[in-house]
Amino acid sequence: MSGHVDEFINEPNTKRIWLTLFGILFALIVTVYSGTLYYRASATDVEGIEEARGSIGSELQQLRAYEAEMAGTTKWIDKEHGIVQIPIDTAIDLVVASYHK
Repeated sequence: MSGHVDEFINEPNTKRIWLTLFGILFALIVTVYSGTLYYRASATDVEGIEEARGSIGSELQQLRAYEAEMAGTTKWIDKEHGIVQIPIDTAIDLVVASYHK
């Protein structure tokens, strides 16, 4: 009888093997599915970011064009007090010239 018990001890536990295989398969399916959901969500976010960048980029270009125009324009700010807006380069040249006098 002792030989009969030894045979069962040495045999692999098939139930445990099948349960382990199904557990691994289930974990793999869950991982792939959640990865797919994450990828879809992140791809949607990137498209929204690109759209936002486009609108911000056009607004930024308009702002820079306005600033460049304002920096290069000569005009009266207040005639009564003699305040004039002049381009920065011209102002620098006038300041340097006044120091050389």
